[in-house]
Amino acid sequence: MTNLEHTSPAASQIDSADLDFVLNGFVEDTEGVLFAQTVSADGIHLAASEGSDTEQHDMFAAVASGLASLTDSTVDLFGLGTLQRQIIEANEGWVLLSRVSLTATLGVVLDRQADLGLVGYEMARLSKQLGEALSPDVVDRLKGMRAL
Repeated sequence: MTNLEHTSPAASQIDSADLDFVLNGFVEDTEGVLFAQTVSADGIHLAASEGSDTEQHDMFAAVASGLASLTDSTVDLFGLGTLQRQIIEANEGWVLLSRVSLTATLGVVLDRQADLGLVGYEMARLSKQLGEALSPDVVDRLKGMRAL
């Protein structure tokens, strides 16, 4: 897996191209993963792997952040700690969401044959790596870049 800390000189200098590169590596290296995207807690697209367009990025960002927020509320309601992963099962595949920081979520789309255990493990590793890089300041800067 690509180490995000080595793709740029400092975490504060991370840009969406660095994140795109890491997400593309995750998709290429993890069997069954079709797509990966990072989104801000308020539903703004931050970065994504190849294979979709801006409209799909924006729609997925809104959905992923909304689902993560609803799940956070449910976890809080029952005193279950913090959200680790949300799994959505469909006839043709899976959608997994993982909170990477207080301000960002990782969304991953899998084919039906994907090994959920393996993908979950790799996703946890990637979420930890992204969480260390996606500080609130970096997320705000990336959101500002998207607005231009």
